[in-house]
Amino acid sequence: MAKAQLKLLLYLIVLGVTLGCMAVAWYIYIKVLAPERRLRQEMSEIKRSDMPRIDPGMKRFEAAADMLNEGRVPEAREAMFRLIQQFPDSASCGEAKRIIGEINMDELFSPEPIPGKRDYIVQPGDSLALIASRQGTTTDMLIRLNGLMSTTLHPGDHLTLMPLEFNVVVDASEKTVTLRRVLGGREFFFKEYKALDMRLPAGVKPPAEMEVRGKSAVLDGRSLLPADARYMEADKWLPGSRSGVVLRTPPPVRAIPVTAPPAPGSAPQPQAASSAPAPMPQPPAETGVFLAREDLEEIFILVRNGSKLYIIR
Repeated sequence: MAKAQLKLLLYLIVLGVTLGCMAVAWYIYIKVLAPERRLRQEMSEIKRSDMPRIDPGMKRFEAAADMLNEGRVPEAREAMFRLIQQFPDSASCGEAKRIIGEINMDELFSPEPIPGKRDYIVQPGDSLALIASRQGTTTDMLIRLNGLMSTTLHPGDHLTLMPLEFNVVVDASEKTVTLRRVLGGREFFFKEYKALDMRLPAGVKPPAEMEVRGKSAVLDGRSLLPADARYMEADKWLPGSRSGVVLRTPPPVRAIPVTAPPAPGSAPQPQAASSAPAPMPQPPAETGVFLAREDLEEIFILVRNGSKLYIIR
């Protein structure tokens, strides 16, 4: 009798353990495995349906745009700065950069005081070029900032000065040229431009670092000064310290002479071997970073000799 009771007890214990394991397994399936399986199925369906990817930066951009419409320009610019830093892959980054650049340019040339902008009293012997070199700016900037119609200065005249500390970053992969302003030893995004074309010299491979060396404005083969009436029409060049690296407008299209074919039915005219024209040599491919004229005009004003020029990929 005792043996039968013991067997029954063991049977009940085994049955209880088995039912308990089945209950735990069922709980795990219902609470963990089944939801996870449904989630994977839903994700697969979303991928198959080609639903658009959620862009977390778009909400930030819309909020910044609302600030801009309300006239809260500094707050809007700061919000867009954070956007391009935190969500660089957002589809809204391109428009955010454009708006930041426009705000920065408007602020730079506005009559309102901003950090770095100050008054200067012209001294005897001063010239625009001398003031520009001593004060870390450019002649173009002095003329534009002060609305000068002439380069003639008189002692006691007041000029608004804005020292220029800009680095130029050329991205060979994205084909962009970015101005980065240096303030307090730190670099900040200022404005981005899209290059029309980019042909780097064979000897220059990104990453590369150099400086802007010289600024040229040429029209009809003659160098022009900023005060020249035709200065705005001139082709601008910003050469780097490495040969062949230059920011410029696209080179002019060169016409290639074409010989007209003979009229149908006309006999070919014999030519002496010695009079046959030699084949015209093709011009070498011109190198540089090519920008729209209006974009280069802006960069030309803000970049000076010695500005850093970086090429990245």
